[in-house]
Amino acid sequence: MSEVIEHSDDSAQSVRVGDGQNSPTIPIKVYQDIYHQITGRTEKIKKTSDENLLIGMQEIEQLHHKIIQLCDVHKIVARNETVSIFHDQDRSEQFTSFERFLAYNSNSASPTINLVLKYNFAIVVAGRKNPQEYVVTIKLASRVALIKKLKEDAPPFVPSHFFSAMAGDVAEVKVEYADYVVARGFVEAFEEWVKGCETDVEPKPIKVLKRYSFLFPKAFGPLVAASTLFYTLGYIEESQISALDAVYVTKLFSIVLVGLYILVTFAVFAGKLIESSIDRYMPTSYLNLNRGDSKLINGFKGGKKIRWAEFVSGSILTIILGIASSKLATLINF
Repeated sequence: MSEVIEHSDDSAQSVRVGDGQNSPTIPIKVYQDIYHQITGRTEKIKKTSDENLLIGMQEIEQLHHKIIQLCDVHKIVARNETVSIFHDQDRSEQFTSFERFLAYNSNSASPTINLVLKYNFAIVVAGRKNPQEYVVTIKLASRVALIKKLKEDAPPFVPSHFFSAMAGDVAEVKVEYADYVVARGFVEAFEEWVKGCETDVEPKPIKVLKRYSFLFPKAFGPLVAASTLFYTLGYIEESQISALDAVYVTKLFSIVLVGLYILVTFAVFAGKLIESSIDRYMPTSYLNLNRGDSKLINGFKGGKKIRWAEFVSGSILTIILGIASSKLATLINF
């Protein structure tokens, strides 16, 4: 007959081992210890963050100290950590301790894509005799470097604003645990660290405009066309012309038709310029560990200035086109 393990009906803190009413009950924590010792299995908890974090070496040191300080409240039997850095062009480095990582060569010209901190702890929790294994893995990503790599690998027809969504989360912690309370402490330390990091916030007007940016090219052409026809008809009515000869009609038709085509073409161009500047505007999020990172970050910030210049240029061009549409009909008398 097979053994059945079922939860006790009268208490969530104990389980009954066996298939009979007289089977013994044991505390659930003891059961978890036995299960873990026999199967070697652990549970997992994960927390991610999509905040636009600005991470340098100082922030990474603070994160490491938070994890180590948290361990001071537990009895640590054994501990080791590894730090892995993944660069552009599929280069990577691994350090067997955080102290070795502090000697990292900051003169490297290869931008950092990911940084992975992995901690292995053997912890004796209060009230237990045997140690439990905990694995804490923290992954930090440079969105600036990821976007650059995605652009290099993607086909040329893929719009630039898609890469921001494809870059994924910036920070992630994953804990393999035997006791949820202990694991939750690591997650909370990670969340506290994220809240303490500097971030780059996307302006609220940009967020709103991104929802409707696709309308600019579609709307500017018809608006300029309608404006041109409105002012042209108004000019004809105000001119009080009693009779229109063939020359006048031909001149009017040619100027309005050609002018309308030119104005609408430039209006659509201005709309696309504004749409592109809005969609391609992305807040900065990076890992700044070496010279390659600094160079890439400066280039990204320069790109943000270009986006603003495109937006202003498109707006100015739209105003000029609006003025031109109101003056188009006056060319008839020249």
